[in-house]
Amino acid sequence: MATVPGIDVSYWDAGIDWPKVRATGQRFVIAKATEGITYKDPTFDDNWLGAKSAGLLRGAYHFFRCNVDAKKQADYFIDYVRSVKDNGELPPVLDLETNDGVTKEKIVPAVKIWLDHVEAAFGRKPIIYSGQYFLQDYLIQPGGGPPPWAKDYPLWLAQYPNQYVEGMKPFLPRGWFAWTMWQISDKGVVNGINASVDMNLFNGTLEELYKFAGATLVVEKPKTHKVAAGDSFESLANKYGVTVRELVSANPQLLKAGEPLNVPVAVAIPQDSGAGGAVTPSSPRTYTIQAGDTLTAVAVKYGTTVAAIASANDLKNINNIKVGQVLVIP
Repeated sequence: MATVPGIDVSYWDAGIDWPKVRATGQRFVIAKATEGITYKDPTFDDNWLGAKSAGLLRGAYHFFRCNVDAKKQADYFIDYVRSVKDNGELPPVLDLETNDGVTKEKIVPAVKIWLDHVEAAFGRKPIIYSGQYFLQDYLIQPGGGPPPWAKDYPLWLAQYPNQYVEGMKPFLPRGWFAWTMWQISDKGVVNGINASVDMNLFNGTLEELYKFAGATLVVEKPKTHKVAAGDSFESLANKYGVTVRELVSANPQLLKAGEPLNVPVAVAIPQDSGAGGAVTPSSPRTYTIQAGDTLTAVAVKYGTTVAAIASANDLKNINNIKVGQVLVIP
């Protein structure tokens, strides 16, 4: 069974080093945006831009409060996600965890109101995130089983095995017959994140994940790194935001000081950007640094990564750029 690893993050994971996260093999991130109608996650924009600059597919989630007006919650979420001027690649997510003292008879129509309103705003059916027992107890119709419309939404199931073994599958709630994502742990350890993090799997291949996200896998021409004393595949993978496996596959030779090393980079570009087919080679462009620019902002603007820009321009310090400086943009 093919799966693709990813994480979900919030305020509790602040200060993430996204290239290091990408180097661990993670390919997507779901970031908390809002909760109810009074909480906006203060790390959302940093996570949103940082994850994109490292080439991860991104989705935003809303923590649903069953005792708060559903349409107001949808508007609150929509406005906050739109404030970053970028809807991401993955569908929006509705996080269902607590009933807040509300009965299932009221929860079911409220959930549908949120789903319909957000779908109308973003043009995509949202993902439903929840646990097996919440869905069985609260998202059910009279007589049992989920409401008939539930099958139309991708399911992201939270369920933690004592020890995940490759090939395992989650236990589905009664009446549900397919899962799209599985949250397998809330105590994951990922390089680049100084806190426990939620670990997830997408049910499918990398190509299927990109298709689900409505994104194109853009493979840039490999950059070159001149090997220095003390370099290792691990340190270079962390620096450039690629996995050790990707780096070794592109460079089967041993590392030797002074020799060039090919650095592969992959980034996610929404299909409506005109990128076209499944794999598209990029062509170099130039950009002149303006006052207030950062490499992260430039990378996001051009749909590439900070590591790729640094490599293409031989930048030793990514924070040391000057107004008027001309950069090659991969």
